[in-house]
Amino acid sequence: MSLPDKYRELLLSDTEPGELYRRCLTELAADDLTADYALTETIVYTTEVRYALDAIRNGRPDRLWNFGDLDGRSTGAMFDVLDTVPRMRLAFAGSGPYPITALLAAERYPDAQSITCIDNHIVGHLLGQAAVEAMGLAIECRWAEAAEVNYGPYDVVVIAAMVSGKTQVIERVLATSEAKVVVRGDAGIDHPRITEIKAAFREDGSVRSS
Repeated sequence: MSLPDKYRELLLSDTEPGELYRRCLTELAADDLTADYALTETIVYTTEVRYALDAIRNGRPDRLWNFGDLDGRSTGAMFDVLDTVPRMRLAFAGSGPYPITALLAAERYPDAQSITCIDNHIVGHLLGQAAVEAMGLAIECRWAEAAEVNYGPYDVVVIAAMVSGKTQVIERVLATSEAKVVVRGDAGIDHPRITEIKAAFREDGSVRSS
């Protein structure tokens, strides 16, 4: 993929990362590029990397910023499920360089038995791990394919919006555990343990145009 000049300039600008992300999504829709997974991934990763590097340099930010959930409804819907889990053994699949779901969960559930980030991208894994350590949080980071993990030790699994092949990951969770599943986006499966949270991403991780 050749990164269009417009997006290269935006990504390398001094714009606040969350604002950068929102501008890029606006441009994606205008350019009819919302189905381009590679470009979407580049934009999301750049945003997360910039937040992660800031945390690594400066420690915990004043605000744990979920740049993809401006009004807080998505996070609120997730907590509606997580608050019902008697033990907090959480896995976050597709955690990326700035694992905001795990960070928010660690803040909300300080007595959680375990919170684990899972990512198959080595850069995302290492940056996420470094950010977590810089914040002094008891979060484990695993470099692994989410569709190959044994989810038996977990009570709830959150699947990130940018995960490609969500259905395969969900099938793995259901087959290896009794965990509840919270999916940001379309699950592709109807099951009583699954909660879908509306997201701007398709099952393959690309952005929806509407």
